[in-house]
Amino acid sequence: MNEAATIWDGIRPRSPRDVVARHQAQIGRLGVLAATENLASPTDWAFEEAHHVVVLHLGGRLDRMDCEFSVGPSGPAMPARGDIWMIPAACRYAALAQGERAEFVELSVPTALLADAPLAARVKHRDEFLFRAGARLAGLVRGPDDDLARMAAHEAGDAIERHLRTHYGYRERGARHRALSASERNRLADAVRGQLDAEHSLAALAALVGMEVRRFTDAFHDAFGLSPWQYVMRARLDEAARRLWHGAEPVTEVALATGFASPSHFATAFARRFGVPPSRYRAAAR
Repeated sequence: MNEAATIWDGIRPRSPRDVVARHQAQIGRLGVLAATENLASPTDWAFEEAHHVVVLHLGGRLDRMDCEFSVGPSGPAMPARGDIWMIPAACRYAALAQGERAEFVELSVPTALLADAPLAARVKHRDEFLFRAGARLAGLVRGPDDDLARMAAHEAGDAIERHLRTHYGYRERGARHRALSASERNRLADAVRGQLDAEHSLAALAALVGMEVRRFTDAFHDAFGLSPWQYVMRARLDEAARRLWHGAEPVTEVALATGFASPSHFATAFARRFGVPPSRYRAAAR
């Protein structure tokens, strides 16, 4: 790195970023950015956000990197695969990096997700579950946008949210964990099964039982043993299997009626669940 290059001080112009690939999505309450950047020239990275930022280093090679927090660890810090940087909300962070390239995923985490618990600034932090789940989420965000990918992305996002709340948020001692009543469980099941081709967002499902999303996701998992996204997918596939077994609708019509964007996505999901493609499943019923 050019010895004259110094960490961005908020005054000098930032150096340009040479982006090779960039994919962005909102998964539940998490903002997800998967990126690869060339670092042949000194490159500035800087954050000062109203939300927490969690950066997972997926790969690449850096020759040098210096970082500085307004409150937290500062100095040289060379990221290796699996290292995690945690940048608290309202904390100024700047880094200057140079090398070949870096592949990483940034997670934007609302402070409310952690029940407004303070997040400590960290560099080269290790959390195997968080890294593996984040790497999987990055791969899904970079890949094709289809029913299965969306379901898998939301499952990974749900798992990350639960992990962050459990390990980095306040433990709500003395607070009662509200369980879903029998009538609420029935209301949710009827809403999903009554409109299998609807989106069924977390916010919409939580509103049906008057809960905020953060608490609803845990309560739903406790009640049904599945995440909301897993439950919706299972309901779609169960209804599709019933139609194939008892009806004569073309497979394409069954796929669209049960909320799948295309017959190919439907066939892949169906085979994963039942072990055979839809056509063979139907043939077995004849």
